[in-house]
Amino acid sequence: MANIIDTSVGELTHRLPTTIIPSHYQLYIDVSQLEQYIFQGVVEIDIHINEIVNKIILNSIDLNITKIEYQQNDSVSLISDDSFEFDEEYEQVTIKFAQSINPGNGRLHIEFNGIINDQLHGFYRTKDNNQIGACTQFEPGYARRAFPCFDEPSFKAKFTISIRAPKHLTTLSNMSIKSQRNDEDHTCIYEFDTTPIMSTYLVAYVIGAYDYVETHDSNNVQIRVYTPVGKKERGLFALHTTAKILPFYAEYFGIKYPLSKVDMIAIADFGSGAMENWGLITFHETYLLVDSHNTAQETKQEVAVIVAHELAHQWFGNLVTMEWWNDLWLNEDNFATWIQFLAVDHIYPEYDIWTQFLSDTLATCMIPDALHNSHPIEMPIKKLSEINEIFDDITYEKGSSVIRFLHAYIGDEAFRNGLANYLAEYAYKNTITENLWSHLSQASKRPHLSDILSTWTKQMGYPLLNIKQEQKGNNRLLPIEQTRFLADGTIDNNSKWKIPISICTKSNPNESVHQLYMNGEKEQEFLLEKVSETDWIKLNLFR
Repeated sequence: MANIIDTSVGELTHRLPTTIIPSHYQLYIDVSQLEQYIFQGVVEIDIHINEIVNKIILNSIDLNITKIEYQQNDSVSLISDDSFEFDEEYEQVTIKFAQSINPGNGRLHIEFNGIINDQLHGFYRTKDNNQIGACTQFEPGYARRAFPCFDEPSFKAKFTISIRAPKHLTTLSNMSIKSQRNDEDHTCIYEFDTTPIMSTYLVAYVIGAYDYVETHDSNNVQIRVYTPVGKKERGLFALHTTAKILPFYAEYFGIKYPLSKVDMIAIADFGSGAMENWGLITFHETYLLVDSHNTAQETKQEVAVIVAHELAHQWFGNLVTMEWWNDLWLNEDNFATWIQFLAVDHIYPEYDIWTQFLSDTLATCMIPDALHNSHPIEMPIKKLSEINEIFDDITYEKGSSVIRFLHAYIGDEAFRNGLANYLAEYAYKNTITENLWSHLSQASKRPHLSDILSTWTKQMGYPLLNIKQEQKGNNRLLPIEQTRFLADGTIDNNSKWKIPISICTKSNPNESVHQLYMNGEKEQEFLLEKVSETDWIKLNLFR
C-alpha cells in the first residue's frame, strides 16, 4: 500500500535503556520557600537491574543534584560529583560506578533543588489574586524538570509523595492525604497515599489558595472541584457533570474508577485546556468554572465536553497507557475525543452533540487533511521535541472521526466488549495500537480490522468516492472509484484506502441493508440485489 508510514521507533540513542526498571518512588518536595520560587527535593527510587551494568541513566534537566547514593544488599555507595554527568540535549543524567553492579534490586537516593519556573510546564509558579502558588504539568516529558526519574511512559511505577508547604495553603496530589503534621515556620508536611502503578507524566501536585465543592458519585467516589477563593459555586456544574459521567464510564468500560477520589482544580495560569493527571485533573479555569447566572449555554457545553474528555483518560491513558508517544493519538486524541461526545450525549441529550461533531470535529480535520503537507494520524516519534508537534486537528479530530467510523462499522456491542477485554488485559500496563485492534477484531469477528484501520491512520488524507450506477433488471450495479481528495484539485494516484461502505434504500431508509467493502483497489464494481429502478440508495448511512 503506497504512502503507509512505518511508525516503528527503531533504535533511538536518546531512549532510556531497559536494563533498569523502577518500581517505586518515595518523593519528598519542600516548597516552604514558595515565595522565593525555590524548592528542595529528595527522591528514593526502588529499581530492578536486569543485567550487569556499570552505570544508571535516568532523566533530569534544570535541577541541581547535590547528593546521590546507591544501596544494594545493605551496602550503600556514595556517588562522587565527578561520577555523574548531565546530557542537556537528551535531558539525562548518567551515574557511573567504579565497579560493575550485579543484577538484582537496589535503591537510588537523590537529593536535589530547583526553581519553581514561569514556563507553564514542569513545576511552575501560579498567581491568582496576588496569592502565589505552584502547579505541575508533566506531559509529555516534563517530570524530569521536577525530580530525577525514568521519564518515559513505559517505565510505570508507584509513587508515595510527601510535600512540605505553607500550612495556610491547600496542598493536593494524585491521592488522598494519609497524614499531616505541622512543622516549623508555619509549614505542614503532607503525606499522600501511594498511587497505583502509573507513568511519570501523570504525577501531579498543586499548592495554592482554593475553595472547593464536594459530592460523591453512585459508586461512592469522592469528587471535589477546587476553585479560586470565593468562586466555589462556579464549580457546581462541573461537579454534577462528573458525578454523572464517572458511573457512565465505569459501566461502559466494565471497570470501576480505580481511585477513591477525583479532584478537579481550576488554575489561572495553565498552558493548555486541561490535563488528566490521575486523581488530580488540572484545568485552565475557563474550561472548568461556570457562572450559573452569566455563562452562555455554549460555554457550559464546552465545560461538559472537556470534563468528559479528561475523565475518559482516567481509564484510557492512565489505567492503560501507550508504550511510547507514537501511540499518543490512541489514548489522547482519538479515543478520548470520541467518547467525550458519547458521554455528553448520554447525560445531556438536549445538546444534540453528535450533530455538532460533524461540523466541529469531522469538518475541522478535513480542511488541513486535504493539503499536500498534511500528516498521518500515527507518526513515528524519535525525540521529545516532536511530541508537541503532533497535537493538532489531525491527531485529535481525524483520530476521533476514525473511531466513530469504527464504532459504527462493528456495532456498539462488539465495540464495548472488545474495549472492556482490552482494558482488563492491559490494566496498569503499557500497550500499542495493534493490541486494541486485536481485541476489537476478536469481539466483532472481523479478522482484518487492523488492515482496514492502518490505511486510515498510517497515511495522510482521505478518499473521494466517485460512484456511477447502472440498473440491471431488479439489481443495481455500482462501479466505485476512489481518489485522494486534494484541495488544489491535483491528482494523487498512489493513496488508496480500505473502505467499508454502508447503504440504505428507499425501502429501508433507516438501516444499512447492504455492506460493501473496497479492499484497497482504485476501482471496484458491486452488484446490489433487489434494488428496483424506482428505488433510491444512500451511501455512508452513518456519516
